Amino acid sequence: MRSIRFGLIVIAVSGVIVLAAGIEVGIWSREGEDLANREEFVGNQMLVLRHTNEALVELESGQRGYLLTGDTAYLEFYQQARRDLAVALKALDAAFADDPARRADIAEVARLARAKEDEAARTIQLRMDGQEAAALDAAIADEGRPHREAVRTTLHSLADQLRVVLADVDEQLTDKFRDIYRLLALVVLVVDLSVIVAIMSLSASIQRMREQQRAETHIAMHDALTSLPNRRYLGEWLAMTLAAARRGGDPLAILYFDLDGFKSVNDRFGHEAGDRVLQMTATRLRRTLRTSDFVARMGGDEFVAVLSDSPSEPIVSMLIARLEAELVKAPIPEIEDGAVAASIGTAWFPQDGDTVDALLGAADHAMYDAKQSRKAAPPPRPEAAGTEPAPAPSAAAEG
Repeated sequence: MRSIRFGLIVIAVSGVIVLAAGIEVGIWSREGEDLANREEFVGNQMLVLRHTNEALVELESGQRGYLLTGDTAYLEFYQQARRDLAVALKALDAAFADDPARRADIAEVARLARAKEDEAARTIQLRMDGQEAAALDAAIADEGRPHREAVRTTLHSLADQLRVVLADVDEQLTDKFRDIYRLLALVVLVVDLSVIVAIMSLSASIQRMREQQRAETHIAMHDALTSLPNRRYLGEWLAMTLAAARRGGDPLAILYFDLDGFKSVNDRFGHEAGDRVLQMTATRLRRTLRTSDFVARMGGDEFVAVLSDSPSEPIVSMLIARLEAELVKAPIPEIEDGAVAASIGTAWFPQDGDTVDALLGAADHAMYDAKQSRKAAPPPRPEAAGTEPAPAPSAAAEG
């Protein structure tokens, strides 16, 4: 009788343990689902922040391109960027509608972005009205820079806050997983298969979330088309490199690339061909530059390379010659050699500037001068024997 009673007690206790485990698993599953939904929501907020920043960067690229060259193709790029910015600001407002702690920052981002848009519209109108000198002065003065930097700073601050939230969500999920593991150690003989399946599923979910975070970090710092570091990655890396160069007193060279003839490829063969040109250009830059050099895509058909390891001017000149010879070759079968080439501008640290913006601005200006010289010069004769020189692209077709 006592054995039966003991057995019943054991069964009852086991039942209670199983019931408690089931209740705990049920509660954890609901909390885990809530945490997963929270993570997805925060991830969408981060995506909207990135789209807003990208739209603002593209708007500025279109503005500067038109102010500096007068090429109406940049106007199309600029108008598309304005539409993208409007969509991004609307999405930004919706994504943070239920986030009162960050509403003030979102309102400030919208205000600054519209101020930058107004500044861009004003300077572009100067160029359209034929006031080229005033438009060029506005481009060099970069009057919209305070708005741009303030927006970038606020967006980065918001993104950092959201990364903290994501890390906290991940930690909570990990803690939940640890609690369930301890519970399973007590009821391993009575817990049914559904709990084991749930744990395996949640473990996989945690792994997927971690992989997603790593992927998002990679996406945030790299160009999706070419897999090169993007403008943000370049800025952060160059800032650290400049700090090291200042301490060591070492020179640093910045190469700014712009593809001539790229717009013609897009117009003749479509954007898919243009994308392949950009991908091949990225491949050739990585292949021609040294392993110690840093190469990034700024956006559009513009690239930047940073030559560290104390480069000398003769070495840089030889490297530029190799790059020009490599990039003038036909990047895709549809076009001939020389249809796409590169205008390359060079800036040196510390002669041309000692900050990221100053060096990139100097290199960009040097690239523009190189482009103008290329347009004024007669087309080069092809190297291959027995071939006719390709017609030089018109000024309106330059990328």
